[in-house]
Amino acid sequence: MINRKFNSLFIVYPIVFFVVRTVFSFVKNSAAESVYETLAILAMYYFAVSVFYSIDLYMQKKNS
Repeated sequence: MINRKFNSLFIVYPIVFFVVRTVFSFVKNSAAESVYETLAILAMYYFAVSVFYSIDLYMQKKNS
């Protein structure tokens, strides 16, 4: 069940990922490209987690 992991999956992990990728991109002096890449990766991440969460809810309703 994904309900207990909701805060970490949707809030904590993406924020940490964005901050780490952005900080390292400023160190490498390629900030603009890296920020866009990071946002694209986060969008795909949210899509994948949303699909997984929807499937989990469907399976819970089906088993109830």
